[in-house]
Amino acid sequence: MKNLKFYLLMLLMVVGFCLQTGNAQAKDVEFDFYYQCVEKVVQINDPEPEGWWGHTKSFFKSGVNLAKKTWEKTVTRNLAPGEGTKRWYSDNKNIAYDVKRVKVTSEAQLLELMGAKSEADLSDGQKALLAVYRHSKSQDVKDRMKYSYRSSINVILSDTTGFDDPGKYPDIQDDFWPYSSGPTIQMSSNRYNWSGSDVSAQSTFVHEFAHSFDRTIKEFIDPYGKDGSHFANELTKPRSAFVEGWAEFNQMLDSEEKAVQMRNNASLIRLESKTKAGDYTNVEPETLTGAQLMCVECINAIIMHRMATEVDDGKNKVFKAFTDTRLLLFRDLKTLTKKFAKNNPADIATLGKIIDEQTLGKLSDKEMMAYIGKSDEAKAFLKARAEAKEAEAAASAASGTEATNTGRPLDIKVKTETSNPFSIK
Repeated sequence: MKNLKFYLLMLLMVVGFCLQTGNAQAKDVEFDFYYQCVEKVVQINDPEPEGWWGHTKSFFKSGVNLAKKTWEKTVTRNLAPGEGTKRWYSDNKNIAYDVKRVKVTSEAQLLELMGAKSEADLSDGQKALLAVYRHSKSQDVKDRMKYSYRSSINVILSDTTGFDDPGKYPDIQDDFWPYSSGPTIQMSSNRYNWSGSDVSAQSTFVHEFAHSFDRTIKEFIDPYGKDGSHFANELTKPRSAFVEGWAEFNQMLDSEEKAVQMRNNASLIRLESKTKAGDYTNVEPETLTGAQLMCVECINAIIMHRMATEVDDGKNKVFKAFTDTRLLLFRDLKTLTKKFAKNNPADIATLGKIIDEQTLGKLSDKEMMAYIGKSDEAKAFLKARAEAKEAEAAASAASGTEATNTGRPLDIKVKTETSNPFSIK
């Protein structure tokens, strides 16, 4: 059954990718919004079959439901949501949801669909859905549209009002968890059913929108560890850390609060047990290697955010490097930073300093060149870094103290006004 599910998913992913590739030259993306409300929970299989015949029927019904669920989640839901009553499959193999879906063309229509005359009549979760609709028309979002290779993105606003009691409906939150499949983004009222959640919902929407124009393919086996979940400060794998870091970087651009949160997240790193799913240990970043730190999504996000904010015209340069490498499907952060360095050799010193600081000075010259290249400017940065280390060691020897490796980078001074911007003061 697991093999069947895997092959079905792979086949449908290939079909979906081929369909999406046709839009590769699109310049400005448009959002097609759909409002859907949950009408009822449907039992699609017997959760407690009895006897050999009951188990046999349940087994075959599970196979049929799996095929329907895979098609719905991979094709119908993502490529052609459509209007009308639809079946939305749960991760619980025994249930599904009947939802009514309507295309949204105005804010007034959305209010009406949610059964409200004004915003004051909405629940907190419904207010969050309205905030997402409004934010889609903001300048922050419009500025990113030119980076998408898609002509349109479906946005499904799921209203779970009436089904939010976890005692009665324990699967509802996970089944309507916000996500981006690429061509479709889904946001739910259940996830934001608390006062003031509209800001969080807007930020999550930006996160999912950033995913929608990223073609990077994550690692095929356990990209987020054994439990399949991920945290901003979790040690995962290079491509998955880049995928999530890219989305978090986009959130940071729009929110200083999110930027502070990401920087705070990096103070401790979560390690998941290799044998027990969901069993985590928190460790200090100094205990990890530089390569390991580059497999943490919040560190990826912080590096890109610093590139965007500490380099002149950095935001545009980061997005240029991102779009320049879009066809490299198996990319990670080094793919983007090397392209950034190639496009902007005068900024390599700053780029190297940012990476060196966020990896606590732990990357070797060879490892660093994987991120900044092997140009004369890159070599000059590495030479300056080595000279700074030698100077620190000499100063420690002269003072009679033993130099220790604290896991923190040296303060490499640079002069940008000289012919050699990498010379030390």
